[in-house]
Amino acid sequence: MTNVVLLHGLANNEAIWAPLAGHWRAGLDIHAPRLPWHGGGIADWRHETDSAARLQDVLDAIPGGAGVVVAHSFSSLVLLELLSRRAAAADPLDVPAVVLVNPFYRSDAESFHWNMIAPTLDDFPRTMAESIRLRTSGHTIEPELLADMARRMTEWIGPYGWLRFFDTYLRTPLFRVDLVEAPALVIGGAADRSAPAAEARHLAARLPAGESVTVPGCGHFPMLERPDWFTGAVHAFLDRIPDRTRPLAGTRPLAGT
Repeated sequence: MTNVVLLHGLANNEAIWAPLAGHWRAGLDIHAPRLPWHGGGIADWRHETDSAARLQDVLDAIPGGAGVVVAHSFSSLVLLELLSRRAAAADPLDVPAVVLVNPFYRSDAESFHWNMIAPTLDDFPRTMAESIRLRTSGHTIEPELLADMARRMTEWIGPYGWLRFFDTYLRTPLFRVDLVEAPALVIGGAADRSAPAAEARHLAARLPAGESVTVPGCGHFPMLERPDWFTGAVHAFLDRIPDRTRPLAGTRPLAGT
């Protein structure tokens, strides 16, 4: 069995991976831990200054070791920081491969301008609304109610929670991604207004064993929008990397890559 660890993003929880349950193939042991920055735990984490260390604790607790790690959004940044930190210390994280989903990443500190702060902050409620809408598919939510739910979520996350995300994003130019040798698949959504697919492609180009794929017409939550495509992309990636990450043969061909 190959362990696959699924790391949810900021203010979500492990349920965000639920649509994938019927799409994984045999030979994969799926773990979806609840992270310190989950939707019900912001109060206990929002003052944290070393989220990478907290993530290390989570990965250490996975029975049999972490295996392949799939991280979405904010968690992709935290995982990238942990990978870079361990690589720089000549003690690389023992994972055979990683999948970074809709990451926020810039390699040049000068590309962060003052006038990007307000739009990034203002876009946060829209991202929360996208998550709520997709997770409640099949139920009609009036636009006013959806906006109110998203606004309440952002208020609950508060300035500390948002700043933990933005501070990590600002530090991505300092991450020694050039030292991270683990095979990495970087997934971006072509219609992602929060984390542009161009940033995913740029990160993949900076990683020594990185490759990128862009999901056509997809936003910030490909695991919710296109679960069959998503698992197919992960399966195909596992088939292209060393044997210890490879479960069983027989991946379906990918569409739209």
